Amino acid sequence: MSLQSQIDPQPRGSATLGDAPTVLLPGAGGDAAIGAMRSLRRAGFQGKLVTSDADPSSPGFYLADAWAVLPPIKDPGFFAAALRLMERERVRIILPTSGFDTLVYAERQHELAELGIRAVVSPHEAVQTCVDKWRFHEAVRERFPVPVTTLRADEVQEFPCFVKPRHGKGSRGIALCRSRAELTAQVEAHDDLVIQEYLPGEEFSIDTLSDLAGKALVAVPRLRLATKAGISVRGRIVLDREIEETCLRLAEFLGLRGPSCIQMRRDPQGRAKLLEINPRMGGGTMFTTLAGVNIAALSVDLACGRPITIPTPREITVLRYHDEIVVPESAGSAV
Repeated sequence: MSLQSQIDPQPRGSATLGDAPTVLLPGAGGDAAIGAMRSLRRAGFQGKLVTSDADPSSPGFYLADAWAVLPPIKDPGFFAAALRLMERERVRIILPTSGFDTLVYAERQHELAELGIRAVVSPHEAVQTCVDKWRFHEAVRERFPVPVTTLRADEVQEFPCFVKPRHGKGSRGIALCRSRAELTAQVEAHDDLVIQEYLPGEEFSIDTLSDLAGKALVAVPRLRLATKAGISVRGRIVLDREIEETCLRLAEFLGLRGPSCIQMRRDPQGRAKLLEINPRMGGGTMFTTLAGVNIAALSVDLACGRPITIPTPREITVLRYHDEIVVPESAGSAV
């Protein structure tokens, strides 16, 4: 598929969203939401940006036009509070950027559609497959290259190996086990772990975008040169056709819609294998924006039913640094 091709998004007929709709980006404390807001501003977005989080000190609040502190995602009152925010701010599009929120908005997307709100998110079943690392492995292992993976420590024969929570995000709970004793200690200390073979080669995050009918449009690999807490702080956009084609096929196989972020790593023979997938924008998606493919802006265009053209990304290296937000003492929290 040519990255220069003109894409005709489906479904159409979203003119009621307007030329400058209000967009909700949940997860204001994370790099993905902040990067999405910066990407939309960079594209000249003229609508209103709203964000939410359970943490009242989330930095993304101060980059948005409006924001609200919502209950934690597991709180029974979460969705009702989110609906009140959407009604108050007249939200028309949701771009989930947090792994905690994506599953809820995927499950409720038909209910939201009846209210005139389009959640740019994959079907609920596809999101469930993605957030469960074992379920993901079982779904794709016969069709795609994946590392040897098991739930049973007694099946592991080679070390080192990696353990990670079956349900988790970022680098939380991930550990390298160099011996059976270390593996046993991890299994005894944590429940519901997935155990994978160690892949020593280059690690990639691949930003993908599918239209709202599930057609994969683009995959942009970025080599992870350095990370902190699972988020890229130095990376390089690379054009690797094999990785791109694998991720496009994967997105269509899983029936993904909107943005997603796929993790791959090379084995000792140099073959890139699939580790996991986040069915939302990743924390480093801003790298792809800087390379010329603005996933956030393209997602809004798709939600509005606009035809889009996807440019060829540039191969660039991106270095991140910290910035500061000074919060005035008078600043309160939106409710």
